[in-house]
Amino acid sequence: MMRLFATWLGAWGWIVLTQAASPGGPVWSDDFDRADLGAGWAVTREADFKDYAADIAGGRLRLRADTIGTDDSTVKYLGVRSIREFRFDDDAMLSVDLDWNGQANGSYLTAGLVLGPEARDGNPLEGADWLKVEYVGVPPGRNGRIVVALRTGGREQSLYAEGWPLANREGRPIGLQRIGVRIRDGGFEVFENGRSIYVSEPDAIGFAAAHVYLQMSSHSNYTAREVFFDDVRVSGLGWVARSTGSN
Repeated sequence: MMRLFATWLGAWGWIVLTQAASPGGPVWSDDFDRADLGAGWAVTREADFKDYAADIAGGRLRLRADTIGTDDSTVKYLGVRSIREFRFDDDAMLSVDLDWNGQANGSYLTAGLVLGPEARDGNPLEGADWLKVEYVGVPPGRNGRIVVALRTGGREQSLYAEGWPLANREGRPIGLQRIGVRIRDGGFEVFENGRSIYVSEPDAIGFAAAHVYLQMSSHSNYTAREVFFDDVRVSGLGWVARSTGSN
């Protein structure tokens, strides 16, 4: 079945795009069509919350964070990590649906995916090596922007942020998004709703295997906000799944 997604192009309005092609067939996937998180994922959490949830709701992964009355000096991170580690050798694609969920106030909210070589129970962005693709809320309301960043050997680089801070300060409406990361020759290409938005140099990534993290973050003193993930797919013969725990 062809998958269709909408993306916002300012004065052009919403347009519909098809999902980007993936190399090969899926070697691992999860549509969250069950009652609980299951053995394939571990919950990750860092800092204090008034209340939180990382569970299955309506056949999707739900991340929910309530930070009212929490420590102002910390950013709160909540997510899940794949128990399996995926090794990428040749040509591979990771893709996932992310629903920003019509946030009335997306200020200091992020949601996205992280590829990291370490199996962490807290925030994977504390590691020395990772690749992240996430949406960042733009104060004071509903808009956001996509951000691509890479950390190698402890050195972090912001690679793409839709022109921010020199342009696009107002962000754009964020809805149901399909994020894709294609890895080959040690480099990577990022897709949003089937459209290529960033291509790295070859050998940009400093690690050869990674866990998949799906996570959100929030600053303190925000009422409960929820984001959703669905239809995770890891495709291509270059990926070899290895388990570092159950499942």
